[in-house]
This record gives sequence, C-alpha cells and structure tokens, in this order.
Amino acid sequence: MQKEISKEVIDKNYNQILEDIKRYSPYPEKVKILFVSKYYDIEEHRKIIEMGYNYFGENRAQVYRDKLKEFSGEKYKNIVWDFIGRLQKNKIKYIINNVNLIHSIDSYELLEDINKKAIENGRTVNGLIQINVSKEESKTGIYVEDFEKDSNKYFLMDNVKIIGFMTMAPLGASEEEISKYFSKMLDLKRKYAEKYDYLTELSMGMSGDYIEALKNGATIIRIGSKLISK
Repeated sequence: MQKEISKEVIDKNYNQILEDIKRYSPYPEKVKILFVSKYYDIEEHRKIIEMGYNYFGENRAQVYRDKLKEFSGEKYKNIVWDFIGRLQKNKIKYIINNVNLIHSIDSYELLEDINKKAIENGRTVNGLIQINVSKEESKTGIYVEDFEKDSNKYFLMDNVKIIGFMTMAPLGASEEEISKYFSKMLDLKRKYAEKYDYLTELSMGMSGDYIEALKNGATIIRIGSKLISK
C-alpha cells in the first residue's frame, strides 16, 4: 500500500518528539531518534532521505542489503544504518560490512556468529544485547538473570563490542508496567556501565511507549508510525 510521504507531517512529528526528549529525558543531549524505515520501499525511502533524515533502522537483512545497494556512493555517505530485527545466522553477511549498530543480539550463539563474520570481513561491529525483560514467550531475547549469570563472556569478543542493551515492552502493558520494565533496564545498564565505561546505549521505546522509555533513561528511541501520523 502506497503511503503518503509528507515532509510537513514528518517534520512536525519529529520536532514534537524532540520536544518530548527535552521534557522527559534526564539527559536529552544523549538521546537519538532512530527512524524506523522498514515500512518504506526504495522510492518512499528516497523521499525521506531527500527531506534530510539520515539515521535509519531496518529489520530485515535482505531489505537492508537492497537499500544499501540503492543508497550508496557520495550522495548517501552520511546515512547511518542500524539493524533492529531478528537476525538469522545465514543473513549476517548482508549487513556486516556497513551496519552501524546491531540492536538485536538475542543469544550468545548469535553473538559468536556475528563475531566470526566480523573477523572474516575485517570489521569491529557495535552491538546491543537484546533483553527479554518481561519474559514474554512470543519475544526473543535473553532473560536478565540468565545474562547476569555469565555476563563476562558477552564482552570478550574480538570484533563485536557490546555498548548497551535493547528491549521491547509487552503489547498491551499498562503505563505503570512499561515503566517498571524500562526502569529495570536502566538499572541493568547502570550496573554494567560501572564495569565497562563504553557501555552507553539503552535502546527502548517505540511510537507508543517512547515517553516512558525517555523517563527511564533510553538513549535510542525507535520511532516508526508516530513520524507519519497526522
């Protein structure tokens, strides 16, 4: 379905989110808005790039690969691409050479596979450990207690640097519940930042719950539908 790509609407919503960051975040200068671009085909995405936006999150490795191929060269050199979706072992090759940050490292085994591919390609990649903070069976991710049981091993990779955590709140959770989960994530980040001073990122909060995420110290909010809502 063709979506209406309106610069006026996107700019207005983006600026509103910037105001929310200033209002709700304890450290607004650290917060980044990740434009979730998975909803857009090549031509729609081109229009958004031409509006001046340059920090995008994709959730499918093949689409990521295709867009990267399309938006290459000097004209697109300032675009930053994060990967936010479930990453299968056989799809790592599509993103490894250019990805800025992998948000969705949801198991130690996946981390090992990403590290192998990063070594093969001569890259050091930044990553986030995906935590299943609410223990939802429908979501992937590592439970907090399982991560803490053997956390050191996640920081020992030669070519993947873990710089923070990512989580998603359960669908249908109340504001109070969401805040509780996000607060738990902030505690986790603070704990490990004491040991690893490069652990700076907390990716949480989407279009429906980013304000709770900001209140609880998110440094990256992943925004999709909110940017195009009239």
